[in-house]
Amino acid sequence: MTKDELRQLVRERWKALSPSEIAGRTQLALQRARAFLLTVEPCLAAFYMPMPDEPDIVPLIRWWQERGLPVALPRTLVGEKRLEFRRITRLDADLQIGAFGIREPKPSCPFVAPEEIRLIVVPGRVFDECGNRLGRGLGYYDRFLKTLPKDALKIAVALEVQIVPRIPTQPNDVPVDVVITERRILFRPRT
Repeated sequence: MTKDELRQLVRERWKALSPSEIAGRTQLALQRARAFLLTVEPCLAAFYMPMPDEPDIVPLIRWWQERGLPVALPRTLVGEKRLEFRRITRLDADLQIGAFGIREPKPSCPFVAPEEIRLIVVPGRVFDECGNRLGRGLGYYDRFLKTLPKDALKIAVALEVQIVPRIPTQPNDVPVDVVITERRILFRPRT
């Protein structure tokens, strides 16, 4: 299947779930994600603000902050076709509506350099069992992920309906190290 066909397949799978099914499955995925993150060295973590057709990871962000750990969120610089991350302390007060209608940090929030990020939770529309991901097709995350330190841990929180056997990849695609769903944790094979 092509990337667009895979996005369409997952979009249809997502639409077939009721809001309560999505909420229940997301809750299970978040429990699994919290358990996994307790095994990771505490650090500044980069997250994202979810869109309506993505698992709601806001409780995971709040949980990270409640542990006293720093959080960064992305700002989309549309003119430059890139992301930058800013540190936030108050999830509601520090955000404004940004590009594509997504809540993002205000420009006054402190800038976070890519080398400061040791852990990033990455959004995606579709994932495969080897950690490959499809975003929305604009490449913002792939470009940003290439700027991170090589040992930065890249994690995705997804629902099983977003998992496919294989995604066609290209050299500019950046996989994640771990995909956490309501049923399992998938680790990218080491090459």
